Amino acid sequence: MQPQVEDPRLRNHYNMIVFDTRITGKSRCRYSGKHDLWVTAADLAHAFYHLRLPPAHIFAPDLYSMAALRFAALFPELCLSLTLCNVPPPTEVKTVFDSMEELNHMWGFAEDLESYEYACKEFLNFFGGTHAPPDLQDEIVAFWESYYPPFRRSYSMAVMNLFLNRTPMTAKELASIICPVVIIQAEKSLAHPFRYAEQLQRELTGVLDAAKVIKSHGTNAGYLSVVVASVVNKSLANFLAIQPRPDPVQNAETYNRPLWEFMLAGLQRLADMKGDPTIANRDPLSPLSFSCVSPDTQKSQEEMVAKYISGQQAAFSPLGPDGRPMRRFSERQNHWLEPGRDGFSRSELSKRVNDVGMKRRLKVLWSDSDRDAKRNLTSDSGGSLPTSIPLGEEIVTLEDQQIARVLRANVITPTVDKQVLKGAAAKLSQSPGQTLRSFIRS
Repeated sequence: MQPQVEDPRLRNHYNMIVFDTRITGKSRCRYSGKHDLWVTAADLAHAFYHLRLPPAHIFAPDLYSMAALRFAALFPELCLSLTLCNVPPPTEVKTVFDSMEELNHMWGFAEDLESYEYACKEFLNFFGGTHAPPDLQDEIVAFWESYYPPFRRSYSMAVMNLFLNRTPMTAKELASIICPVVIIQAEKSLAHPFRYAEQLQRELTGVLDAAKVIKSHGTNAGYLSVVVASVVNKSLANFLAIQPRPDPVQNAETYNRPLWEFMLAGLQRLADMKGDPTIANRDPLSPLSFSCVSPDTQKSQEEMVAKYISGQQAAFSPLGPDGRPMRRFSERQNHWLEPGRDGFSRSELSKRVNDVGMKRRLKVLWSDSDRDAKRNLTSDSGGSLPTSIPLGEEIVTLEDQQIARVLRANVITPTVDKQVLKGAAAKLSQSPGQTLRSFIRS
């Protein structure tokens, strides 16, 4: 959110508050397997109440755009508008789903800087895309090293639970959102396919004048609000400029009641949307009462976080004695075994020699794929969107998530083999003050 906070087009006209969720930034909390995006929305409502915030314009990037949608459905009186930046699909894309599990394990159990930076590099491919300059990549990786190092890997697992186990909102839940909505979406992001932004636009049937979608042409970045911040901020500023200001009288009426009554109204809306009256009987003072996680998922999430907590205090640290990263991500040495864009490993010399030819081949491949997409778009459907999901954009089902949770629970954490010392070597290790000669004489 730093690019938004520092942009004069926004900071000169609005009071901006950046909200850390319970598992991000400097927040500290005892993890619960009940945590999901509904709980995040309830946490945000608690922040509104205690700070007595007026109804606000919500800007939410990436995964937390799903939490913002839930917040707007539960507490419509607090939400003036929604700006969703790079919304993910309802559940994770299959290719991303499989890779994220493996990368998160590699990230959390890295035993040296090279292994950790390799995991960071793969994550950057998903979220940074090819548009992130080296200095921005350095900042992103430095943030990861500071807040999600291996010795805090339980936090990365908590975030991953939120990613991999999220469930789609129903048509009734999406239809209950009535505030103005704009979606800013990358055109070619692997983890955020553009077609799902258009799908969400159609499903927001309760929005007056329909939700708007703004395409960031040619961009494949996941962290859209960071990588192309200027474009995003311009769209956000233009959208906010036409929105009404909050009514201070309405703000006083909103908080003229105790917290339990304020949160109970949200619980009752959730019970109505889910068709489960028992939800309204939960404790309204606890944000975890808004959880819609199944018992099996709750158990799996708690078990996985417990596995990651075990031994994390002794895990590798990418930080130096001063608490700062040991080096910039851009200063790492590229290993000759690292694959290139075509999947093959080459030496630096051959990479430079083949660079021009590789760019030409990629350009031909992109032009072919674009031409095929246009041909499919204007085929028998008369110019309408194709009904089939393109290859690589299929999303996982709830059954896929359940199978993955079972497999994930059986993950074997790496252990360090302890060498057994016998004979004179054992005596030497136990009595460091004695010399080797004394053992030879004995």
